[in-house]
Amino acid sequence: MFRIGVAAELRWLLLFVVIGFFVGQLLDTIWPMILLAFAAFIGRLLLRVSELESWVEATRQLGIQENTLDSVWGEIAEDVILISKRYEKDKQRLQQVVARVQQMTTALTDGVIIVDKHHNIEWWNRAAELQFDFQPLDIGHKITNYLRAPKFIKFYEAGDYREPLDTYSVKHPGQFLQFFVHPFGDGDRLIISRDVTRLANLERMRQDFVANVSHELRTPLTVVSGYLETLADSNDLPQRWNKPMEQMRDQAGRMTSLINDLLTLSRLETEDRESGQKPVRLHPLLEQIVADARALSGERNHEFIIDCDENVQILGQEQELRSAFANLVFNAVNYTPDGKKVSLLVDIDLHELIVKVKDNGEGIEPKHIPRLTERFYRVDAGRSRASGGTGLGLAIVKHILLRHDADLKIRSKVGKGSTFSCHFPVKRFIQSIPESSAS
Repeated sequence: MFRIGVAAELRWLLLFVVIGFFVGQLLDTIWPMILLAFAAFIGRLLLRVSELESWVEATRQLGIQENTLDSVWGEIAEDVILISKRYEKDKQRLQQVVARVQQMTTALTDGVIIVDKHHNIEWWNRAAELQFDFQPLDIGHKITNYLRAPKFIKFYEAGDYREPLDTYSVKHPGQFLQFFVHPFGDGDRLIISRDVTRLANLERMRQDFVANVSHELRTPLTVVSGYLETLADSNDLPQRWNKPMEQMRDQAGRMTSLINDLLTLSRLETEDRESGQKPVRLHPLLEQIVADARALSGERNHEFIIDCDENVQILGQEQELRSAFANLVFNAVNYTPDGKKVSLLVDIDLHELIVKVKDNGEGIEPKHIPRLTERFYRVDAGRSRASGGTGLGLAIVKHILLRHDADLKIRSKVGKGSTFSCHFPVKRFIQSIPESSAS
């Protein structure tokens, strides 16, 4: 790269040495003069280095300057000019990309916030500025100083961002926000905040409507059911009315079950999730559920198996847990052939406690599994109604598990049966001390 310039410098070195040699011969001091010539050459090099440094400094401060240097120093300057031009071109291209991204994010209705690995705010878009009243001086400060909702702080610090967080805004009361957090880079985070106030209001209206209608229907249905019971017990009723009365009582019972399930769902959606939670012993709870399941099975003679350590406890609301597990067990009874096995298994590992309900029924096709926890969804509508189901059981199970930081996983194989697994975080697991050990 520098061959021409280096050759020129070598010629200068040779010239200095030759001059030193001849002057040394004249003065009879050849070696001292040659050393002096080397010193003069080095001095010249230092002078040119100083000129190059001054040119580079001027280029850095004022932009690219005209190259007035020669020899190898001029070639170095030319390379610096070339590199500087490339840098400026790349810088402009990067600035254009950044500006383009900022324009695109400004057009978004969702708030976008970038947070570094130390949880300090680096950048936000226009929507986030409106949602959280950000000011330019807020850059470099902790994100939790501005997004102070307790639910958000708990969600952000927990580090589990698989599901979004829904919570009310602290800055703008009445505004309901949905937060998504996406880690990237070296510990950085991208926070997306979406205004879902309208959807939240619609959901609240739906919940209020269902709760109010269910309450309004409950009283007249109770009256109708009472009269039906009275008429059924009456000896004055003609024989031909026995079957219609039985059908009316069955339908009234189905309606009562449906209303009770709707009210249960409404309560689960609105009630404080932390209310009434305490350690619950699993084994006695499962035994009580199995006793009820045996009564439901009746002459179908299902075999029930419980595999659970008698000392296992789980932190939760006992009635809700009973309802969730009972729904799963009663479903297993309804869909398991006579005389077959229904198993209740409890597994514990380092990360979670799992309660499994396993049946030997017909199984469920894979296409149905993602929708099983939807309200009123039925794989076989005719059979579900015939068994007295309301189509809300698994929806209730899902909501109860969510209130216990747990989730429901379903595995099924057609012709082999199904396994419904309730996965609780290990923080809810409590190992009690056996009474014999305690004594």
